[in-house]
Amino acid sequence: MLMPPLLWQAAKRLHRTFLSKSEWEAVPEGWSYGQTHPEVKGWNVEGVLKVYQKKWPRFLEMISGPGPLGLAHESELSSREELVSHNIVMSFGYVLSVATGAGRRLKMLDWGGGVGHYFHLAQRLHPDIKLEYHCKDVPLLAEQGRVFCPGQHFSADEVCLDDSYDLVMASGSMHFTEDWHGLLGRLAKASSGYVYVTLLPTVLKVPSFVFVQRPYAYGYETEYLSWCVNRDELLTAAREHSLLLVREMVVGHQPLIMGAQEQNVYRGFLFSKQSLAS
Repeated sequence: MLMPPLLWQAAKRLHRTFLSKSEWEAVPEGWSYGQTHPEVKGWNVEGVLKVYQKKWPRFLEMISGPGPLGLAHESELSSREELVSHNIVMSFGYVLSVATGAGRRLKMLDWGGGVGHYFHLAQRLHPDIKLEYHCKDVPLLAEQGRVFCPGQHFSADEVCLDDSYDLVMASGSMHFTEDWHGLLGRLAKASSGYVYVTLLPTVLKVPSFVFVQRPYAYGYETEYLSWCVNRDELLTAAREHSLLLVREMVVGHQPLIMGAQEQNVYRGFLFSKQSLAS
């Protein structure tokens, strides 16, 4: 009530502008959007690291014990019974079983695995598996991962792809790469067994398109571009890289992407190397 009228009108305009920017929005200009929007900083920012550091103790506490694992580290970590998160974690447990087989030993690469959340989930799901865990992510997160997961392997470059793994996983990460087709090929080359791509936003009818996500609600203080991938395009690319579909999963996450010609469904795809399946 004490605000001058001109200042009040300006504040209302700013408020409308803020609200008009959806968390998820299709960008027709594609990957070039980032060249004209400096707020698109990607994942290697202090804001993301600080949120991970703050939530880490609570995450470890909530995955301990025999209770349900229906939680996502991006959430407020107030419930262990989120159905979509439970679906994601249990699907990961299934993939571990398939990839390990009877040997009970597994060498795994977690592409875009942050600070190692999946390493600890794997230990809870299959404590009998002797897991050699490798993770590739941006420098800030890889450095923190070495602290949170001592004895495991974290890298911030693609040198890790020169090695060979029983399981290569990209969970919620492949679509953040502009050349996702080429990345899928490099992941396939690094696998001697299975490739698991999950938490992938997919569409069925329209071609793959680019969208921007503004995750300010999570405290990340950044924006990033990613693909919504056409399912047929993905499966065609997989065949080109000698990957055979073993099992498709419906994750269940369906965020509304403003301006999209088709709304997405997050899916998972477990592939085997062609030589393994033949």
